[in-house]
Amino acid sequence: MEKKLYSDRRWWDNPMPKSSLCGKCRYWRGFLKCDKYESGIPDEVRKKSYVGTENYNENYCPYREEKSVS
Repeated sequence: MEKKLYSDRRWWDNPMPKSSLCGKCRYWRGFLKCDKYESGIPDEVRKKSYVGTENYNENYCPYREEKSVS
């Protein structure tokens, strides 16, 4: 049995990545960089920042402040 090109479900079942809430914080400076954490965002804080995961905690970071939209 020969499959047609792109007929495998793996081509179409693309799970969307989860975004960290750190990216919406005013102290965030890019990939794992934050003004409040000199040596990078700690793993225990970062892992709690993904909405929809089992480790998510809405109070994951004491420094978190939403960016102001101006």
